[in-house]
Amino acid sequence: MAVSASIVSTDLVLVMDNGIGTSGQQLFKNRSFKNVKPEAADEDIYAIAQDLLNLQDKINLAVQRRDIVELIDL
Repeated sequence: MAVSASIVSTDLVLVMDNGIGTSGQQLFKNRSFKNVKPEAADEDIYAIAQDLLNLQDKINLAVQRRDIVELIDL
């Protein structure tokens, strides 16, 4: 069976440090930016993320690109 993948949407997610929980686990806060052009290059998305990080007061732990993909049976 042949399957084709088609990107439906792309999000930019900044994973921020949100302190330590009551039981000692690391807490995270995700800041999502939706409606990123799916054809945008990873380098361009990363550059925008760096600009957005300058506006944040929390420590950044990761920059993520999240693609939503639709799978189609051919």
